[in-house]
Amino acid sequence: MPRCSALTLAAIACLMAAAPTAARAQDERQLCEAFYKNPDGSWTATQSVFLPGTTRVSRVGGVFRPGLAVDGIDVAAALDKACPNPATTAAQTQQPRSTLSQFADANGSIDIAGLTCAALVDASPSETDVLLAWYSGATNRAAPVKRRTFNFARLRTTIQDIVTYCRDHREQNLVKVMDELMPK
Repeated sequence: MPRCSALTLAAIACLMAAAPTAARAQDERQLCEAFYKNPDGSWTATQSVFLPGTTRVSRVGGVFRPGLAVDGIDVAAALDKACPNPATTAAQTQQPRSTLSQFADANGSIDIAGLTCAALVDASPSETDVLLAWYSGATNRAAPVKRRTFNFARLRTTIQDIVTYCRDHREQNLVKVMDELMPK
């Protein structure tokens, strides 16, 4: 094992102590952006996100009232502590969104082969969920053996992964991204 000077050990200890703080601050910012605070003191989820101090994921639109415990954690109190300057309306937490129906033909059908990730990212969360869940089922239906079950948590995680990827790759063809990231 190489020998380190006291100065080197102090620098390493300092970096190790600072890293979790920076990561924790980024996690708290992302957490705060995923909720807005209601006038009654409750919090509403604007996207799926892990709840603070738990292993559970909130659903979009989930409301967490003060005193309501999830896995023994008062989520509203945890959010009050983590987000001292919260958004107080959904409009403050979400960018204006377009609708997927703008890509529909005269019959109301959408040819998803021509969509890019930008169309998905700019759509509302509910439209995004519907499109990605539909595509998951459509590709499953094409399989030689039709499955009649699905893993909800895995589908939700896959949807989040696709949306996250698409935020950074808006120009990518959506079908190619879905085919790559959806489980077979």
